[in-house]
This record gives sequence, C-alpha cells and structure tokens, in this order.
Amino acid sequence: MDSKRSRKGPKGVCPDIGALMRYRDRTVRVVAEASGQRAIIESSDETGRMFRSTVKWANLMTLADQLF
Repeated sequence: MDSKRSRKGPKGVCPDIGALMRYRDRTVRVVAEASGQRAIIESSDETGRMFRSTVKWANLMTLADQLF
C-alpha cells in the first residue's frame, strides 16, 4: 500500500480574476472565485444584457490568439 490511486483527476487551478476566457461559445470575464472549484463569470447575451453565473474551472478555456 505504498502508492494510493486517486479516483479524481488532477485538481485545476482557478483562473485569475478579471481574465477573459472561453466558456462554451461565449467569451466571458472571471469575476470571482467560488467554492468547490468553481468561478463566477460575467458575460452578455445577444441583446447586451449582462449576467453572472457560476461554472466549474474545468469548463473554462483560455482564449485563442485572436478574439474576432
């Protein structure tokens, strides 16, 4: 029993506050860190209305080199 295997994968790292990231098909801004490896993000819909939601770190991806 010298090495135990973990059922969980490697722990993610919380993105920096204020970072622009990709969540699904949207570009979002990380507003805060939440509990349980989650982050609060802010994005806008097609009408320009801003809203916040909580997502897991693993679902956030860095942006590509080009925004548009």
